[in-house]
Amino acid sequence: MSAADNPLPTLVSMRGIVKRFGANTVLRNVDFEVRGGEVHALLGENGAGKSTLMKVLLGIHAPDEGTILVRGEPLASISTRARLEAGVAMIFQELSLVPAMSVADNLFLGREPLLFGGRIDRRRIRREADELIAGQGFALDPDALVEDLPFAARQQVEILKALSRGASVIVMDEPTSSLTVREEEVLHATIAQLRATGIGVVYISHRMSEIFRVADRLSIIKDGHIQGPFATEQITIPEVSRLMARSASVVVMKPKARREPGEIVLEVVDLGTARKLRDVGLAVRAGEIVGIAGLVGSGRSTLAKALFGLIPDARGDVQLSGREIGALATPPRIRAGMALVPEDRRAEGLVAQHSLAANVALPNLAELTSRWPGVLSWRRETEMFLSFRDALHIACREPGQPASELSGGNQQKVVFAKWFASNPKLLILDEPTAGVDVNAKAEMRTLVLRAAEKGMAVLLITSELDELAGLADRLIYMVDGRLVPGEATPRGEEEIRTVLQQLATIHEAA
Repeated sequence: MSAADNPLPTLVSMRGIVKRFGANTVLRNVDFEVRGGEVHALLGENGAGKSTLMKVLLGIHAPDEGTILVRGEPLASISTRARLEAGVAMIFQELSLVPAMSVADNLFLGREPLLFGGRIDRRRIRREADELIAGQGFALDPDALVEDLPFAARQQVEILKALSRGASVIVMDEPTSSLTVREEEVLHATIAQLRATGIGVVYISHRMSEIFRVADRLSIIKDGHIQGPFATEQITIPEVSRLMARSASVVVMKPKARREPGEIVLEVVDLGTARKLRDVGLAVRAGEIVGIAGLVGSGRSTLAKALFGLIPDARGDVQLSGREIGALATPPRIRAGMALVPEDRRAEGLVAQHSLAANVALPNLAELTSRWPGVLSWRRETEMFLSFRDALHIACREPGQPASELSGGNQQKVVFAKWFASNPKLLILDEPTAGVDVNAKAEMRTLVLRAAEKGMAVLLITSELDELAGLADRLIYMVDGRLVPGEATPRGEEEIRTVLQQLATIHEAA
């Protein structure tokens, strides 16, 4: 029996929610509910209203109209504290943990059990932490410092923290954006266990296949209006795509035309670092997309940073179009024709408080100076941005708008724009579509294909398996800082998933 047919208890009911910011109405008469023991997915493009609706649920924003009931009772107070006390918690993409503290201390931070005399009851903290960890089947050490944990393990700590506070409804915002295939399976098993114990889960994700694997129902927000809920067993991915914005033909990856690769652009021999990479060797040709698949912690992002000159102790031979650049810092590598779209666009890809035009100009300052040395031409800077705004469909008010005000998908387009403006020979992409909506993903994937068609060499690092299968001409697997010998032509998402699971098993046994 489906979750839609099963009379599960309603834990949270939002009715007629309206939210305005000035003259802009963001939510328009929205109804949304969460039942105990179900996973209710929430979908929508960036800017559609998903985040605002969840902030209203969590008490961060007060609704201008509408009511919120928790177990049939209206909330007496509009505050995040009242929501926590009522059993509503959210796990954000940016986790709210104290890195320098242990797992156990994070679980009970701010509500530590006390002994007589006011001393913290360490034994009780440890005992209850052990019980929480064992109850969910997580492989966590209560005494481990959070800063020493991989991201997937930190996420598990957040889930435990919510459960320790008595959460009956947990909102998960893009929970797999930083996880690999094996860790996704662990998370999905955890969600199944939460469902079995009567916890209601709101699941926000842009990954369609993932939503159809874990969710019982889904609702779609578009332009502040909500559609649904729909039982996932009674709706298809193309139907959801059409309801969100565009036809499925735009969203679903199309078979790529085979390209004849040109001359070698990037050649790497025995690249290593003190802590992560070991004897990495690879080559990427002009017009070729080479995908790197691996587990979180396998060294993929370290490889990208080492190639870009961001790891001082990196050693080995790195040649770009026949020129040795392994000893060069990042700026001369950029001038030689290398570009990197980093994993963390907000921290490493953009200067958030600067204008959009200024961000696009950053790697291209020499081209934008006027006839007076060192004097930047504001007109040229603006013209450069406007040309890429139109080509990449960047949704913004004006070139002077701060980058921080854009949605995640449009911010990523700005990062693409600044590098495309530099006309690089090699484009390194580290999780280029993480955390953006389904239509922005499709647009960015098209940009990558077009770049390769024009002769650019592309090194693609992504945890999106359909992205690897749909874009890469060749696929290389990475485990524990090494590239696995041999290469493959990707034949589908499930094949890549199977290989990664096998590599994870071998790695754990080693």
